[in-house]
Amino acid sequence: MRPDPGRVLQGVAVNLLTNVMQEIRTPFGLQTVGIAGSLAMMTAEEFDRAADRLVTENRIVRAILTDGLPLVDGDAAAAVSAAIATPAAPNFRVSSLLAENDALRAGLVALHAGVDNAATPEARAMDERIWAELIESTRRREFTSRLI
Repeated sequence: MRPDPGRVLQGVAVNLLTNVMQEIRTPFGLQTVGIAGSLAMMTAEEFDRAADRLVTENRIVRAILTDGLPLVDGDAAAAVSAAIATPAAPNFRVSSLLAENDALRAGLVALHAGVDNAATPEARAMDERIWAELIESTRRREFTSRLI
């Protein structure tokens, strides 16, 4: 037997929200079970998509950093260069992909600050590109299950 963590968590969530919930008699208990069920459902969803989301994000942010490096100088350029030099995750473990993502996002913050202070059309276009990715990144993190 190989338990599928996503399915196990979904099963726990459904059980909490349909079977256990009706047995709880206090408002605090209902709230606690409801939150636990919702968290289990969200964790199941994130378990399934996390690696794909991070691989996608890391690729996109690395490309933005590479394209944006010529637009900044000084400390911003050093931070962007350091982020670009971050090695790709050695495997598809979420912890490895997340470490890469954190380093790349630090460079993205520096790039964003750098282009925000420039008045060139290229800097404005890069600022828009960064904002578009930040919006899309937020969308990638939305949960399909809205239980609470």
